[in-house]
Amino acid sequence: MSKEVEVSCRCGEVRGVVANASPRKVNRVVCYCDDCQAFAHQLGRGDLLNAQGGTDIIQVAPASLTFVRGQHRIAGLRLSSKGLFRWHTTCCNTPVGNTLGPAIPFIGIVAQAFDSNPQRVDSVFGAPIGAILGQYAIGEAPTGSTGINLSLVLLSTLNVACDGFAITCAPIERSSLKRANLRSSSDRPPP
Repeated sequence: MSKEVEVSCRCGEVRGVVANASPRKVNRVVCYCDDCQAFAHQLGRGDLLNAQGGTDIIQVAPASLTFVRGQHRIAGLRLSSKGLFRWHTTCCNTPVGNTLGPAIPFIGIVAQAFDSNPQRVDSVFGAPIGAILGQYAIGEAPTGSTGINLSLVLLSTLNVACDGFAITCAPIERSSLKRANLRSSSDRPPP
């Protein structure tokens, strides 16, 4: 079931709404990249990282996110010339989104921007479907987070692209992708 879900910064000065919120319309992953970790620490928001340095990200189509209050308090930066565009509030340094650019249609929102209750976030968006860039994790990398997970990439691309461009797509069952034997060329034995 799809619904609208409020996004808010820590102090409440910036508010937004994500329309069509459901596990079928978003991707939810935990990102362990060093940029996500550096961004959280630069904002003084290391509290948003899990014990291994992961950031719980919910990726939505840009058309589904609307800020309804405090737009003038949103600022952006890039940690490197080719890095993500990272958006945060200037009132309380809450990260409110990251984007790759116009060619890749998604906004990654830190899960804590939706609600302080993790069970509510899980009930709306589902649990994270995977972890990425685990080689940057603090301590041991989470299982399955260091290689290219083709089923996760496929699911992420199709879910957000279909919603972001209003393409009619048949629903993709997460369980069928988990069963799929998708391997990258580096995983295949030589001919």
